[in-house]
Amino acid sequence: MRRTFCHLWIALCLVVGSGLAAEVKPKITPKIEAFSYGEVKLLPGLFKDRFDINRKYLMSLPKESLLYPFYKEAVVKVPAGSKPLGGWEAMAVDVRGHFMGHFLSACARIYATAGDNEIKAKADEIAAELAKCQRTNGNGYVGSISEKILTALETGREAEVWAPYYVHHKTLMGLYEMYKYAGNQQALEVAKGFADYIKARMDKLSDETVARVLEVEYGGMSEGLYDLYAATGEEKYRDLARRFEQARFLDPLAQGRDNLARLHANTNIPKVYGAARAYELTGETRYRDIALNFWDIVSRTRSYATGGSNVRELWGRANQLTETLAESNQETCTTYNMMWLTRFLMQWTGDAKYGDYYERNLYNGIISAQRPADGQFCYFTPMKSGSMKEFGTPLDTFWCCYGTGVQAFSDLASSIYFRDAENLYVNLFAPSEVAWKRPEGIVRVAQDTGYPQKATTRLTIKAAGSGTFGLKVRVPWWAKKGVEVKVNQVKVDVQAAPGSFMTLTRRWKDQDVIDVSMPMSLYAEPINDDPDLVAVMYGPMVMAGLVFGDTAFKGDKSNMASWLEPAAGNELAIGDRVPKTGDSLPDEISHPSYEVGLRRERIELTFKTKSPNLPVKFVPLYQVTSQPYGIYFRVTE
Repeated sequence: MRRTFCHLWIALCLVVGSGLAAEVKPKITPKIEAFSYGEVKLLPGLFKDRFDINRKYLMSLPKESLLYPFYKEAVVKVPAGSKPLGGWEAMAVDVRGHFMGHFLSACARIYATAGDNEIKAKADEIAAELAKCQRTNGNGYVGSISEKILTALETGREAEVWAPYYVHHKTLMGLYEMYKYAGNQQALEVAKGFADYIKARMDKLSDETVARVLEVEYGGMSEGLYDLYAATGEEKYRDLARRFEQARFLDPLAQGRDNLARLHANTNIPKVYGAARAYELTGETRYRDIALNFWDIVSRTRSYATGGSNVRELWGRANQLTETLAESNQETCTTYNMMWLTRFLMQWTGDAKYGDYYERNLYNGIISAQRPADGQFCYFTPMKSGSMKEFGTPLDTFWCCYGTGVQAFSDLASSIYFRDAENLYVNLFAPSEVAWKRPEGIVRVAQDTGYPQKATTRLTIKAAGSGTFGLKVRVPWWAKKGVEVKVNQVKVDVQAAPGSFMTLTRRWKDQDVIDVSMPMSLYAEPINDDPDLVAVMYGPMVMAGLVFGDTAFKGDKSNMASWLEPAAGNELAIGDRVPKTGDSLPDEISHPSYEVGLRRERIELTFKTKSPNLPVKFVPLYQVTSQPYGIYFRVTE
């Protein structure tokens, strides 16, 4: 007995000594829960095409170039022939290395989703090299920028620096996600060592100095440290996360006050989803109130028809969007970060309005921001008529939106399905298959759809003796023509109010088929401070008018059919040849299409104006790459 006890005590000491601790479980019970990455498989369709394009771009990036600034800071020998990346990753730029963390995160998510061992191997090699850099530094530091930049920030010379903790958050996040989603234990140890380094610096600072440090953009440091606390159970990381909570910004939001005017959007959104993570791990309702109030303010008072917000990276005055329409609207980073926050809120509440918001941003802000020909991203989505999207280059751009871009497209499987104990929730309509582990066994549900070109989806149950459960399908807010549901070709009655989840509960059998039809229609969505300035929408999609300047239409905005009709043959395809500015639009614009995977992707949804004097074509914004376009149009009687 004594010998057994001794053996147990030694084993316990070894576990404690190794730094392993029990994970911290959430203190709250969400209403619904997202499926893990590996439980949802993307099937051929739009999402998988874009996922694969993103994966191809990630694999094309030289790992020595990604590591270059880390090697230089650690004074590690750089492999012969290696070159640094350009743009924001150039060695003269103080946010160099910010892309690395996003890269690791994207690789980890792709591996977790698709079991992609090739991309995991590349990311594992990079994580091992970062560990080498950390050992060489000798103090836990694993940064891509000089430690002197942090010293300048701490000693009151913040005007001399850009955003050092923004950069460090990305590295910390990427290492954590390599552990979380790719099972890389070494990455967790490197992340802990880096966090310990940051803690040692922050412990020396007064609260007054920390408040000044937090005036400089610091990304999602609080969320990253809460994640580390959750993974290790070590309270020092929770306490450090709290030091990265800016009371000046968060306190008014806890009280429901709108304090967003003239603030930099992407600096502040991560502070809020840090609060969301804090609520999950601590149960403190103040954090919940911050997240819910902030989301409500942005979605209600600052959002365009696309779902995005901000101009020149800033929020304007509440409910004053007309004055903000420019060539620099809707920074892609902010769209993705708002969607990340939305996932928290959707799981807490189960409210379909968050699914509606997520979908709107997904098509008009994320898929719209990737050029499918080569996987490059745009920084902004212009709202000014006659503007064009500007995309970067593979090795010489690396705006902040490149980092969030590769993350977003590695995440396309994450929010299609949710679950609670008795129900499977279908939130997004995309070709995919989910594996739901239930006490009775695994239930697989496959989704076959041409959405958003076709407003129908087919769900097939793939499990013998699958048992009784509810299938909850989101009815989008725009589905006001009604919803038709058939089970095994037999029409069924179901409560299907727009903006809710409709429920089908029965004892399902293998190969049961559920067909859902939600007819789309054209409608005008006014900007929030001018009822006569409208965006044209079709279902969740903003329809971009291919224009060359300000355009006004005469007609009834409550009835889009009075001035728009389907274009015969849907003949418009994506390409580069457009009339010069000032030329009148021809009756038809024909462009060469481009290849996506093994299929040729063409615009299938095309509308045109009825007026022969103003022949404007409208196509989905997410399918526009190189043409001048407009989103908002004035309608007069």
